[in-house]
Amino acid sequence: MAITALPFRMAGDRRDRPIYRMTYEVKIEKPPIWNDICFAFGIIPQKVLFTYGGTIYNPDNVKIPDDIIEHEKVHMEQQNHNVNDAALWWGKFLRDPAFRVDQESKAYAVQYRFVCKFVTDRNQRFNFRMELARLLSGPLYGNSISQKDAEKLIYKLSGVK
Repeated sequence: MAITALPFRMAGDRRDRPIYRMTYEVKIEKPPIWNDICFAFGIIPQKVLFTYGGTIYNPDNVKIPDDIIEHEKVHMEQQNHNVNDAALWWGKFLRDPAFRVDQESKAYAVQYRFVCKFVTDRNQRFNFRMELARLLSGPLYGNSISQKDAEKLIYKLSGVK
C-alpha cells in the first residue's frame, strides 16, 4: 500500500524549508533486519512497527494511528528514504545506544508535538509524554536511558510549551 503524506518539521526547523510530499509503503511483514533486531535486544518484538528506507513494516498488522505515522516519517528522513542508507542506519542503531536514543528521541518528540495539536489538557499531554518516555527507556531500545531523562529529552526536542 503506497501512501503520500505531508512532511514533518522538528522544533527549530527553518520555516522556509521546501514543502514536498513524502510517499511511503506499508508492508504487512517482518523488516529485512528482523533477526538482527531480535538478536541485538534479546526479545521478539510484538505489535511494533519498523521503518526501513521508505517502507513501514507492520509484521503484526496493527492499526497505525496518525501520530505513529509521524514518528515513522522521522525515521524515513533519518534513513534518507532509501535502503542503502537504511542498512547503515540500522547497523549503527543496533550497536550504538547513544545513537539509538538520539534517533528515537527525535521521532518521539515529533510524535508528541503532533498529538499536542489535538490534545490541550496538560495532564493528558503529560501522561502521553510519560508513556513515550517509558517506551524510549524500555527494553525495545536496550534500556539505554532513564524514564525521567527520556521524558525531559522528548519535551525539550518537541518544542511544545
